[in-house]
Amino acid sequence: MTATDTDQVIFGQADLTSCDREPIHIPASIQPAGCVMAFTGGRLARFSENAASFMDRPALQMGMTPEDCIGQEAAATILALADRDNTTHPAISFDVDCGGNQKQDIAVHRSDDTIIVEFETATPARLHAGLAGMQRATLERLRDPTDILSLLRDAAASIRQTFGYDRVMVYRFAPDWSGQVIVENRRDDLESFFGQHFPASDIPAQARELYRRSLIRVISDVTYQPVPLIEEAGAAPLDMSFMHLRAVSPIHCEYLTNMGVRASMSVSLIVDGKLWGLIACHHYSPRRLFMAERITAKMIGEVIALQIIGLNRSRRLTLTQAAHRFLSRILRDASGTDGLTICARSHLPELLELIPCDGGGIWTDRHWSSTGLSLPEEDVRTLLALTETAGQNHIWHSDCLMRDCPELPPSDISGAMVIPVWPEQDDCLILFRREIIQTVVWGGDPTKTYTTGPHGIRLTPRRSFEIWTEEVRHHSAYWSDDDLELAGLFRSALMEVVARSSHQKLQERTQAEATQRMLNDELNHRVKNVLAVVQSLVSRLPAEQDSAADYRRTIQGRIRALASAHDLAISAGKGTGKGTSLHDLLATDLAPYSTGEGQITLSGPEISLTGRALTLLALLFHELTTNAVKYGALSIPAGQLAVRWEHDPVSGTCTIHWQERNGPPVRTPKRSGFGSLLIDRAISHDLRGTATRHFHPEGVAVEICLPAAAIIAAPGAADRNPPRQKDQRQKNQCPAGHLPANILRGKTILVLEDEFLVATDLEETLQSEKQAVVLVAPTIQEALDILETRTVDLAILDVNVGGTTSVPVATVLTERAVPFLFATGYGKGASVTETFPTAPILAKPYATGEAVNALASLAAGCG
Repeated sequence: MTATDTDQVIFGQADLTSCDREPIHIPASIQPAGCVMAFTGGRLARFSENAASFMDRPALQMGMTPEDCIGQEAAATILALADRDNTTHPAISFDVDCGGNQKQDIAVHRSDDTIIVEFETATPARLHAGLAGMQRATLERLRDPTDILSLLRDAAASIRQTFGYDRVMVYRFAPDWSGQVIVENRRDDLESFFGQHFPASDIPAQARELYRRSLIRVISDVTYQPVPLIEEAGAAPLDMSFMHLRAVSPIHCEYLTNMGVRASMSVSLIVDGKLWGLIACHHYSPRRLFMAERITAKMIGEVIALQIIGLNRSRRLTLTQAAHRFLSRILRDASGTDGLTICARSHLPELLELIPCDGGGIWTDRHWSSTGLSLPEEDVRTLLALTETAGQNHIWHSDCLMRDCPELPPSDISGAMVIPVWPEQDDCLILFRREIIQTVVWGGDPTKTYTTGPHGIRLTPRRSFEIWTEEVRHHSAYWSDDDLELAGLFRSALMEVVARSSHQKLQERTQAEATQRMLNDELNHRVKNVLAVVQSLVSRLPAEQDSAADYRRTIQGRIRALASAHDLAISAGKGTGKGTSLHDLLATDLAPYSTGEGQITLSGPEISLTGRALTLLALLFHELTTNAVKYGALSIPAGQLAVRWEHDPVSGTCTIHWQERNGPPVRTPKRSGFGSLLIDRAISHDLRGTATRHFHPEGVAVEICLPAAAIIAAPGAADRNPPRQKDQRQKNQCPAGHLPANILRGKTILVLEDEFLVATDLEETLQSEKQAVVLVAPTIQEALDILETRTVDLAILDVNVGGTTSVPVATVLTERAVPFLFATGYGKGASVTETFPTAPILAKPYATGEAVNALASLAAGCG
């Protein structure tokens, strides 16, 4: 519609195609129930054509003063009423002496700089008295309503009894401004309009705005002849919105006439500043109301509106309290970094009960979690894209998805509400309502039946108001103001959940980064210490008689001892804060060398060592064990080794006794080795302890005294001599001396290892010494590619290859029944090795010979 279209519509000349553009607030005419005078600048500027006759005065002339028109007393009253602060709505004065024995009721208000005065016949004194009693009775009846419908039923009955109309209806507006008669009180012989719907076009937008601004409108006789205003030529139209006597549109009068109505009264119900509904009164003969009656009806309407507001407030308060209790539980339960997803999922069924709906869900982290009736995830994505709710950051709702989101496929769901709770992440709560198939009873065809006659396009009499039914599909129940208010509360609470979760995650991330930096610093410190120890080990020159191979084996053994100590330190105290026990350290170092029952015995209380003591003792015991295996008690089957220790509870010291017996005759060495260095100097230097060694003919004896500072805990003094345990994965390993020397010859061996030097060393040994075919794979994918194209007999798999586990390769090997072993520095109990419990484990760092022997055991069926 263009502005030109609006300008072309003249009041009184509109038809059904243009009545929504009729300027009904400037009709330039009044109903003949009274007369009007308008004064601008203290001079008469407009008056109704019937003013002189209605007031029984001489002819009026433009420019007359109020005193000239109605006398000094009435003029003073008018000026006093016009000087009120609220000059928009009319001020009323009853029984005003207007001269010549004329008593009038007057209504005065301002429109810009013009004072508008309406004159009507004075209300009889007896009616005033009766109205006061009826008004009191009505207000008493409406004092304590239980709900809105019972309030409106009582109101309709009281208004009909008070004002005598044949029919009183309460007309409720829907969100689309169509209306329904929700209450009716009528004469028994009249047909009922109760429950009927009327389209929004019956009361156009400009009429609804007038109902909102002016709370009462009375038509005494729809067949009245309008009385025009006399005004100066070229004067701007007078805004008559607040005038009681304002003429109404001929279209409306024709509408009422077609219904058989001769008189009507409409009282607006304004709730929270909006037009909520109308009290519509019909009479089937002319029915005049005095000004006092209109004021009484208007006051009753305002009381009813206030009661509706009160009931709404009470209902909303109850809902809000329930919502706050629920949301408080959400906020209480939303702890840690669970965030919106966990919190909302657990409370979603209860949440969906507060706002009536048939299902819903949470969209968070681009994932859909729902309960009850719901759209599939792909359709939810489409809905969010169509509504653009996250981007616009507002609550979106629809009672007809087919109309508002036609791109969605048909379903049982017709209504949806999208509540964004974290727009930056597109997180939102979505509620759904199913389709409600309704048979709507219209007061006539909502599309209307038109006919063209001498007055243009008009409604056909009566037929357009016959009952007309329509089946309404693809709609859900409306989302009410209460629903929207609760949705706002939900949004605030869920946003707090998300914000709290994000804050918690930020704090934890900051703390984790600080912890990571600390761990990195500590790891860097420890790695450098280990490297320093290794550097010291490899920097010592071998004995003159030692070959390069001997030196290599010596260094590998010492490094393995360090690795074993490290593994023990890591695994022993996991989750307990305890250190590694002395017994476990000795058992680990000595376990591979026991060839018979009782050859090695360990006894002593439970002693837990510090990490510093553990590293040094691991090297010392390794050196002692190596010498015992080479030259001492463990070099022959009859030899015996006994290690015992005791703890002094007073001083806190621990004394360790190493005693070899029944071995080859002992001679004092001519030179000192690495073990001697550890005994003579390292124990005293690093641990502030003492150590002595004796070369008795029957066997070497070493005594080590550890200070209390090297001991973490010594909880008991009971001796123990538990059996030495080997790794379950190694119990079936064949002794190296019993394996055929050529068992790996011609075998195709897959080596999955991402460390180049380790892989190359193993490859060269297997190919040159064992004449095996070695296939080296530095990545998981290359290993899988090899298995696709080659037949493999054996495999050695690093557990962690470039940050990825070797599970895919182990799975393929298991399916093909190919023996394999794991090489890992993670120790026992790693998740990958636990997945394949029959696969042997080779601890890193390992000597090449160890790997070769482990593969040979696999080939022999011992692994």
